[in-house]
Amino acid sequence: MTRPLLILGLDGATWDLIGPWAEAGELPLFARLRAEGSWGPLRSVTPNLTPPGWTTAFTGVNPGKHGIFDFFTLEAGSTSPRVISSVDRRAPALWEILGHAGLCCGVANVPCTYPADEVRGFFITGMGTPGFVGAWAHPAEERERIRSRFPDFALGADHHLITRGDLTGFLDDLYRLTEVQETLLCDLVARHEPDVLAFVYDDLDRVMHFFWRFMDPTHPRYQPAEEKIARAILRYYQRIERGIERLRDAMGAEVDLCLLSDHGFGPLHTDVYLNRVLADWGCLAPALVAREAIRKPLWKRAARTLVPQGVRTWLRRNVKASPLGSPLGFIDWSRTKAFYASVSGRSVYLNVKGRQPFGTVEPGAEYEALRAELKERLLGLQDPATGEKVARAVFTREEIYHGPYVGEAPDLLIQEDGRYAYRVDWSEARFAPASQYGADKSGSHRRDGVLLLHGPSFKAARVRNAQLQDLTPTVLAALGLPVGEEMDGRVLAEAFRTPPSTGTASYAGLRGGSGASALNEGEEAQLAEKLKGLGYM
Repeated sequence: MTRPLLILGLDGATWDLIGPWAEAGELPLFARLRAEGSWGPLRSVTPNLTPPGWTTAFTGVNPGKHGIFDFFTLEAGSTSPRVISSVDRRAPALWEILGHAGLCCGVANVPCTYPADEVRGFFITGMGTPGFVGAWAHPAEERERIRSRFPDFALGADHHLITRGDLTGFLDDLYRLTEVQETLLCDLVARHEPDVLAFVYDDLDRVMHFFWRFMDPTHPRYQPAEEKIARAILRYYQRIERGIERLRDAMGAEVDLCLLSDHGFGPLHTDVYLNRVLADWGCLAPALVAREAIRKPLWKRAARTLVPQGVRTWLRRNVKASPLGSPLGFIDWSRTKAFYASVSGRSVYLNVKGRQPFGTVEPGAEYEALRAELKERLLGLQDPATGEKVARAVFTREEIYHGPYVGEAPDLLIQEDGRYAYRVDWSEARFAPASQYGADKSGSHRRDGVLLLHGPSFKAARVRNAQLQDLTPTVLAALGLPVGEEMDGRVLAEAFRTPPSTGTASYAGLRGGSGASALNEGEEAQLAEKLKGLGYM
């Protein structure tokens, strides 16, 4: 009989916070789990980003094999990024493998899983879900049941409260939603009795993005605040502790527990307007409409406050937009050699002839020379206020990815210094205090997240050199299933009480993703609006 397994994702969790708080008695459950289980840092993918991170964790392969590099993809022949969906994933996920093995699986709130996969069990999609219209839950009958029995269920806490400056309201909404999510999960577990449950606390990421400066006196924009705001990050980690206990109890006795994060976290100081930098280097030319782009945030913030989201989505779908309807609409493509395509992607594309519709860079020698030059210049880019370099490393796609979809990756990828975030929009300045739609943004991603394995299958040990892609092989080993031959990750055998010996098998035939959009025009517009609100466009 398979021992039940609970996989909990803590988006952005870091030992840099959990460790000291656990030692100080503020997080007693984490302290006990760490003392009794196997734990260590978990290296993220490059860039340290939600879509490739969680997709790598739940497939066991690098982005060059699963095809997810960002919230968006820039397809050949297009100058406007397209929002990705689960159909863009070309490698089988853990839940597909478990269903193939005859196991019942529950999946909830895992980012970038819309539309829902048909699993043996239940599935509720997470971040990247446009709304309650399409296939956001499986089986289909669960959609009506959830909406009627859990009317307060939402697809994430209301981030608009942050951009309106209502930080207290956001925390209230977050705690309300967390309670609803856990209650719903307990109900689903009782009815479906899954062998494996996977759930992600993804709004932890938002709390650290926007509340870091209130707890960190060393932050350049530190601001003393009332206890609820000043200790918001700690309090939500404590709330997650209660959730861990609750969900573990729901899965029954003798449950194995896997805690992980897709990346770590740390303080954020400064925004870098990388397209402005590229323009100053003579690689990008702004169109005349770029001046409107500078004014746009002022009136757009007002519009976001006054115009309901549903109306904004309708306008996006039905009214002919200005060039600024595209995040890259301020670019004069005929005079541009390179551009930064996405707030989230930490990536630079070259404007290649035959790939981009108005390409200016010849493939081959010209492409390679320009890419090498930009790599060197990005590595040398400094903050004039501090003299510090804003990138820790810059990679070509071939240096960090391998597999059949490397050609879909950006040309250059930046491993940033986490104190700096990169902006895609146009600006007259290269650098500015980090913000998002007028709200101060003071925390950002780091490379190393957390891993903790606890339960009957695991011993007390330090795990070293673990990577996100090791999750799925290790989970399969814990369940006594073969590891995928195609997987890049390894079984973390040092964490097991009894060394696993599961063999290998090929799971490639379980997934046939097309790499084409599964979103209709309305879903694309609605999801783009959400991602803009979260700061990813």
